[in-house]
Amino acid sequence: MILRTYFDDGREMVEIEFLDVLGMKVKSYYDELVIGIAEDGSEIDNFIEVPERHEDRYMRLVVSDGGVGGFVVCGKVLIREE
Repeated sequence: MILRTYFDDGREMVEIEFLDVLGMKVKSYYDELVIGIAEDGSEIDNFIEVPERHEDRYMRLVVSDGGVGGFVVCGKVLIREE
């Protein structure tokens, strides 16, 4: 899954790629993007079950705009600026 900035005024584009995604709950548009490690995984765990043998391979991330939050469960995150 890729989240990308769109600017019409020539600013750099930032692209955030989530690899090996097991599950997600995200909005289609964010005015501002905040990504962090999920401290409370209860909503995530109710949505998707990561097998115990794979627990250490996946990150539970909070994805929000500073208000309403969503999440991504993935193996890796890449960030590119152009």
